[in-house]
Amino acid sequence: MEAATHQPTNAPAPLDASPPKLTIEKFADAGIACLKFAGTIDESFEGKRLGDTAAGDVLVLDLGGVKKISSFGIREWVDFVGAASKRVRSMVLIECAPKVVDQLNMVANFAGGGRVFSFYAPFRCDYCDSEHRVLLQVDKDHETIKSMKLAERPCPSCKEGMYFDDDGATYFSYLLGQEKFELEPEVAAFLSSKLSYAVSDLSRKLRVDKVIEGRTTYLRLAGDLDGMFPREKLAEGLEGTVILDVGSVGRIEPAGAAEWRGFVQMVSPLVDALYLASVPAAFLEKLCGREDLGPKGMVLTFVLPFACKACGTTTQQTIDVEAHHDVLKFATAPELRCTGCKGALQCAASENLMSLLPELPKPSHGADLVRSIGMLRERAVQAAAQHKRSDKKSVQPIAVPEQRTSLLVPFLAASLAVVLAAGGYLAYQRFAKSDEPTGSVQRSAQVRPAWSNGLEPATASCTAADGGLACAGASSLAPRQDEAEDEAADAALEALAHAIGEKIADAKWQAVVPALYRSTRDAKLAAFKTDPASATARREVRDGRRTVAASLRASSGGIVHGTPADRYWEERGGADGKRFAAFARVGVTKAELAKLVAAYAKPSEALGATVVDAFPLVAWRYPKLERGAIVVGLAAGQLQEIGVDKGYVVLSIDGRDVGDGAAFARLALDEVGTLAIRGGSLRLKVQTPDPEPREFSAAVAAVAVDPPPGDPKKPGGGRTGPGPTPTNGGSGGVNVWDRLGGGGGAKGGGRDDPNQ
Repeated sequence: MEAATHQPTNAPAPLDASPPKLTIEKFADAGIACLKFAGTIDESFEGKRLGDTAAGDVLVLDLGGVKKISSFGIREWVDFVGAASKRVRSMVLIECAPKVVDQLNMVANFAGGGRVFSFYAPFRCDYCDSEHRVLLQVDKDHETIKSMKLAERPCPSCKEGMYFDDDGATYFSYLLGQEKFELEPEVAAFLSSKLSYAVSDLSRKLRVDKVIEGRTTYLRLAGDLDGMFPREKLAEGLEGTVILDVGSVGRIEPAGAAEWRGFVQMVSPLVDALYLASVPAAFLEKLCGREDLGPKGMVLTFVLPFACKACGTTTQQTIDVEAHHDVLKFATAPELRCTGCKGALQCAASENLMSLLPELPKPSHGADLVRSIGMLRERAVQAAAQHKRSDKKSVQPIAVPEQRTSLLVPFLAASLAVVLAAGGYLAYQRFAKSDEPTGSVQRSAQVRPAWSNGLEPATASCTAADGGLACAGASSLAPRQDEAEDEAADAALEALAHAIGEKIADAKWQAVVPALYRSTRDAKLAAFKTDPASATARREVRDGRRTVAASLRASSGGIVHGTPADRYWEERGGADGKRFAAFARVGVTKAELAKLVAAYAKPSEALGATVVDAFPLVAWRYPKLERGAIVVGLAAGQLQEIGVDKGYVVLSIDGRDVGDGAAFARLALDEVGTLAIRGGSLRLKVQTPDPEPREFSAAVAAVAVDPPPGDPKKPGGGRTGPGPTPTNGGSGGVNVWDRLGGGGGAKGGGRDDPNQ
C-alpha cells in the first residue's frame, strides 16, 4: 500500500532518510473515501488544500495514529475539516487517539461538521507499569460514556486489572454532547470488509433486502456470514433468475461458509441461473471456486484493490466479468486509471486471488443484468428505508394532559412503580427460566451447548466429572460481550472454589473457615435473587465473584487458569438496546482436585497457632485479601493474650508478607529466633472481623535459649534478660517459644487449648 507523505508546498527534498512527520493513506470505493492519518499534525500540514480535494458521499477520517498536534497544526486542521465538510454529505471520525479527544474537548469546531464514531480511552496498569488504549464506540458504549466511568479491564501484558487513567467528566465532555448514532450499512461494510477496520460491532447480524422484478429476484445481503445464515428461509420460493448482491458482506466465518455452500446446493435445482454481484475480494477467494458456485452459479461483478503510485490512493474497483473476461482468463487484472489524478492503477490483490480469475465462467446476458443491478439496489434501499420509517410511525406518542395538583398523583406514581418493578422482575424470570431465550439476535455457536442448559442468569453449578469437577457459570445481562464473558468465567471459578471447600473434611478447617465467608456470601446471593433488577445487588455479586476468582487463580499453584475450557455467548436485542448473556465452563481432574483439597486444608504450626492457607471464598468478606494464613487452632500463650483468635488471618510478620500457612511458620520461627538474641517486639498484621486489618504486638525480652531441635539458628548463649538467668533445661528459665505459646517451634506441639 502506498502512503502519501504530506509536506509543505515547494519544500526542498530532505537530505536524510528520516521518516516524514505525517503520513496520510487514502482509500476510496464508490462514494466512500477514507483518510488515515499517522504522525504529527503541525504547520506543514496544508489543511485547506487537502480539504478542497475531498469529494464523494461520505468521508471517513481515521485518527488512531495521530501522536501530536501543535498549535499551528490545530489551525490547519480546523481549515481542513471546514473545507472538507462542505464537499461531502457526511464526515465520520474513527479511532480518535487520546490526543485528538483532548483537542475535541478544548477546540471549538475541531470536528468540523463531522461526528465521532469511535475513540481510544487511556488505561494504565500499575502491576507491570504499562499504558494501553481501549477502543470505544458511541453506539454500543453509549451508556458507559454517559456514566463517565470505565470499569477495570485485564491488562494485555500481565492480565492484571488496569484502570481508566483520566478524569471521566473531562475526557468525555465533548462526546457527552454528541448524539448516539450507528454507521450506515454501506460505510460499515466499506470499513469492515474492504479495509478490515475494527469499528463495527463484534459481529453484524445479517440483513437481507429482497426485490422481485418480473422473473428476476434481487437479494441484497449486508452483515457477517456466520453459522446463523438462514439458508432454508432464504431459499424458500426462489425461482427464475436470482441475483445475490454480496458487496456488503463482512466477515466470513467457517460455519457461515459451510451454510452458504449448503444454500447454493439447495437453490441450484430450483432456479434458472444464480448470479453474484459486487463480490468482495475475501468472498471471491473463499466462496467462488468452481465447486462453491455449483452448476448454475456465476460471478457478474467483483471487487479488486488497486493502488495509484502517483497520488497514493488505494481504491476498490468493480470488475465486470463479461466485459473483461478475455483478460481475466490469463490471471491478469484489467488496466484502469485513477479517477483522481488519471494515473495508471496497479492491482494490489494477492497471488492466490488472481489465480482464481481464470476459473470464473463468462456470464450469459451479463451486460443487461449489470445495468439493472443499480436500479434494483436503489429500490431495495428505498424499501428498507420506508420500512424503517413505518416502524417508527407505529409508535404513537402519548398525549400529556394538563398538570393538576392532586393527592392521587403520588399514589398512582407509586403504584405504577410497583407494577413496573414487578413486570421487570417477571420478564427477567421468564428469561431466566428459558433454556432457549427469546430475542436472541446472535450466538457464538449455532446450537447452545448442553452444559449451559438450565443455568439461570448470574448462577453457577458444579457436577462430578470422572472424579474431578466441572463447573459452569452464567452471567447476568450485560451491555458488552467481554463484560458478560468475564462475569460468567468468574461465576464458574467461584463455584469451583465453593465445591473445593465442600470437599475438605478436616474438622478444625470446617469449624473456622466457612464461618468467615458463608453469611456474607449467602446474603449477597440472596439479595440478588430477590431483586435481580437491582444494580447494587448485581454489582456486589459480580465483584464478590471476581475477587474470589482472582484469589483462586493466585493460590491454586497454577492448577486453575484464567481461561475457561468452554465459552458460549448470545446477543439479545430489546427496548433498552443490545444485551449479552455469556456462559463459561471450568474444571479440574481428579488428581488436581485432590491436590487442591489437600493444599487448602494442610495445617502449619508456629507460636502455638495452627494455621491454614487463606481460602479464596474468604474474599467475599474481605475483598482485598488474596493471601495469608487463617488461624484455625490456638494454644494458650502470649499470642492469645494479646488478642489473636481463631478465625483471624495473619497477613504479615514484622512487615514481611505472609503468603500462606507455610510462610507463616517460617517467618514466625525466623523472627522469634532473632528476638531471642536482641529482644524487641513481635509484630503481626492481622485481618480481624473489623473491616481494616489491625496490628498486634508482643514484647519479647532477650533470653538465653536453646532453639528447637534441628533449627539452624543458634541464639548466643549466656545473654540474659530480666528475671532469673535460665540454663539449658534449668528451673526458673523461660524458653521464648514456651512464653509465646509454642514450645515445639515451627511445628507447634505446645500446650493445647482445652477448648479445642
